[in-house]
Amino acid sequence: MVLPEASMLASSTAWLWRVGLGACGGASLRHREAGRGSGRRRRGPAPAPTRPRLRFRLPASRAGVTWLVALVVIGGLLAIQVGRQVYASYSITEQAAALQDQITGMEQQNDQLRQELQYLQSDAYVGAEARRLANLGHTGDQLLIIPPGAAATLPAALQPAAPAPKPLLEQWLDLFFGH
Repeated sequence: MVLPEASMLASSTAWLWRVGLGACGGASLRHREAGRGSGRRRRGPAPAPTRPRLRFRLPASRAGVTWLVALVVIGGLLAIQVGRQVYASYSITEQAAALQDQITGMEQQNDQLRQELQYLQSDAYVGAEARRLANLGHTGDQLLIIPPGAAATLPAALQPAAPAPKPLLEQWLDLFFGH
């Protein structure tokens, strides 16, 4: 049979351990109530509680090391694959830009050829080529043929004037240096 005092003592001891007073009993409680012995309250903000730093521990077992190595290898392969995909996307974009430039150039060339074809199909071009190639002309054109040796000399008024002689210094320079 358990005495009521003993159960009360056990429950108070358990309460003290939960509160954090431990085996020292009420001494630390009195110390806390007294303001840590000085009787004064601390002024200013309370210091921020420090978080315990998370520490990564390497696994100590072979299975843990094996899993770690497998994860590193898979991560490396995944990074390589992502890199390949990024490079492939970049090269496809570059090729698309080059093809777009080619298309633009060909469209300009095509427009230029259309304009040339339109001119070649016009009556003005057909008439010019007929006169040039087949010596054909419009109605009312007269043909003028000049026989060889019938060329006359120009009158003196229409002949070009003789160039003025160079100054003497330039003549000497031309003679010695070949200007």
